[in-house]
Amino acid sequence: ELPALVEKEFHVSPILKSINGHSMGGHGALIIAIKNPDKYISVSAFAPICNPTQCPWGQKAFQGYLGSVDAGAEYDATILISKKKSPYDSILIDQ
Repeated sequence: ELPALVEKEFHVSPILKSINGHSMGGHGALIIAIKNPDKYISVSAFAPICNPTQCPWGQKAFQGYLGSVDAGAEYDATILISKKKSPYDSILIDQ
């Protein structure tokens, strides 16, 4: 709902959108952009969690919330980008 509100209230391009985030938000930005390549022309992540299925807290979270670490693969940017051809020429990830 936020993109629609911004487009309605401000003079912005509805097609020239980017997404970015920091830490877990950076992970979210990567996941959203990879899963919705038609909606964003660029993605940037600052100190993101990039491979949560391979770290203890990510494994615990996926097990607890999704029932298994394997189910978390759909929410792991490293796995998603390795399975899909990225529509982006480059993705800025800054640690």
